[in-house]
Amino acid sequence: MKKKLGIILGIILFVSLLMGGKKYMDKKAVEKSYQDGMELVQNYVTDYLVKNYEGIEKIEWQGVGVEWRSSPTFGASILGNYVNSKARIFVSEKDFFIIRFTLTEEAEYDDNSKKYVLKDYLNPTNLDSIIEMEIGNTTRQLKEKDKLVFKNIKKNSSGSPNAQVIYNKEIHELTY
Repeated sequence: MKKKLGIILGIILFVSLLMGGKKYMDKKAVEKSYQDGMELVQNYVTDYLVKNYEGIEKIEWQGVGVEWRSSPTFGASILGNYVNSKARIFVSEKDFFIIRFTLTEEAEYDDNSKKYVLKDYLNPTNLDSIIEMEIGNTTRQLKEKDKLVFKNIKKNSSGSPNAQVIYNKEIHELTY
């Protein structure tokens, strides 16, 4: 009797481990997909900024933030989660402004190719508007003398070829 009970408990434990392992692997696959999608955004935005704006000293990406909206029954959802990344754009060693990007706004999942593709929304006109807006938001509360350093960043075909770029695709959970 004890032997049968041990075998049954062993089978239950084994099945539980398999189910837990599958959920873990499914979550890792979703995370990889998010990282691939945000890598597209990070590469596109970085390339555009470095080639088209002078005065950028460093672009520092802050990872991939995920707000998990997963079902206990079905696991993580590739469509229902909030995924973003933000970049600190430094105009001096200590002065920067932040630009935020949301995966669902800038890229979409293509079922046929099984990967994210950039949307038309992510284009030079929109990026230029976002940059102007974020510089305005950053400098709004500053004194006039502190705003001067942000005037160094301007659209120019010479770009910022010497800008340091730090990419980051590490997943972190968003907290509010």
